Parts: sequence; structure tokens; C-alpha cells
Amino acid sequence: MSGFVKVQFKAGERLFSAGDPADKLYVIEEGSVQLLDGKTGQPFATLVQGESFGEQAVLAHGVRGATAVAQGEVRCIEITGTGLRQLLASQPPIVNSLFEALQLQLHMHNVLRQRA
Repeated sequence: MSGFVKVQFKAGERLFSAGDPADKLYVIEEGSVQLLDGKTGQPFATLVQGESFGEQAVLAHGVRGATAVAQGEVRCIEITGTGLRQLLASQPPIVNSLFEALQLQLHMHNVLRQRA
């Protein structure tokens, strides 16, 4: 599918930095990724196989609020904002509603995780 590619990152490599344009989202196939607060640089989450990240700003053409760093070797599926929008446009309206609800739930979860 167009806009979906497999990418690999080495230990310590940045996938993106806070302030970067949000043009891609990621699904971890192997390894783990640490998310660092964009203001303090402090880690607030470690994501593992099967988890996704970077989707909150990608549809709105926003900017990254966090930095993502590979913890060891990492393999991800990288999905461009354009690819995601094309996929969602080809789906029934209920899929878009479900995706928006999941995005809201993820945003709330991330806010709570940052406060913990």
C-alpha cells in the first residue's frame, strides 16, 4: 500500500525530534522506542512491539510535541500522513469516526502518562 514502508533504526537513533513537522506515524514491529518530553527532555514512555506513536499530529499537519529515540535496534512500519488520509478516505464513514475516537482516547492516555 502506498505510504506504508518498513524502516529500521539503530540504538540511540532519533526517529523524530520535538518541533519537527508531523508527517509520519509509526507502528513498532520489533524493539522499543522511548518518548522524551519536548520541553524537559525527560522520558515519559517506552513503547514496544505492536504499539503505535506519532499519529496525534500527523492528520492535522501539526508538529511533534515529543522526541522519539530507538532503544536498541528497532523496526517499524512508517505510515505517511498522505497514505493514512488516503486509506481513511477509502473507508466507510464509521471507520473515520472510530479512528477519531481512538485518537482522542490515546491523547487522553498520553496526557495521564505524562502527569504520572
